[in-house]
Amino acid sequence: MKLHSELPDGFSDLAPFLDRWRLIGQQSRMRAMAAADMPELRTFYDAVLPRIDAIIAHLNQFPVDDMPPQERALFDLALTFAEVAHPVDLEWRSADVSDLFPAERIDLVGPSQAW
Repeated sequence: MKLHSELPDGFSDLAPFLDRWRLIGQQSRMRAMAAADMPELRTFYDAVLPRIDAIIAHLNQFPVDDMPPQERALFDLALTFAEVAHPVDLEWRSADVSDLFPAERIDLVGPSQAW
């Protein structure tokens, strides 16, 4: 499920990534990561990495279960960044892990599904 919202002041440079990378739920993020090519992941990663400390500092001001909409959008981008960091940092050739257990058969529950 994708949601649209503006970002908090100071983070508007990340707005171009909202449509593609603001994803709700671990499963959505995992599927989007697997469907993307490495240059696309790298572009998103390179945009967020230098901002991640500021993002975390900003989000720490709000309760995780009751964030204003703009902060929630930023939080969702940060969660996606955490997923994308693995294949980029580890220099995978592809984010598609199709030789593992099929992603479409994974049914996450609890916080992983909600966030």
